[in-house]
Amino acid sequence: MLYEAGIIAWVVMLFGAILNGGLREKILQPRVGALALPISALSGAMIFTGIAYVMFQWVGILYTRQEMFILGLIWFVLTILFEIIFGRYVLKVGWKKILEAYDVRTGNLWIILLLYLFFLPFIVSKILL
Repeated sequence: MLYEAGIIAWVVMLFGAILNGGLREKILQPRVGALALPISALSGAMIFTGIAYVMFQWVGILYTRQEMFILGLIWFVLTILFEIIFGRYVLKVGWKKILEAYDVRTGNLWIILLLYLFFLPFIVSKILL
């Protein structure tokens, strides 16, 4: 049940991330410039946390560390695969542009958000305990 609920939660997170990115580009970027990226990372983390929290309320938290590790790894890998596949084959974005999202020197905290997503099952389970 954990992994099925985890996939559903990931799909909801995906839509939340797309909405978050759209709001960053349309509203934040024109108003705050370069600060839009870290603000968006923080709001993304909050969105992901809320979704994971609801998911664990639904399925419970009686899972092992190994199961939490696997769920975090699933979320991490699915997110990277989606970004690459959607970016390359739907949006026709080059590798250089895709890899820019992983460069924290530009203010983009995407890689930190991905790592947060990996640890999110552990974090939320500790909040619920």
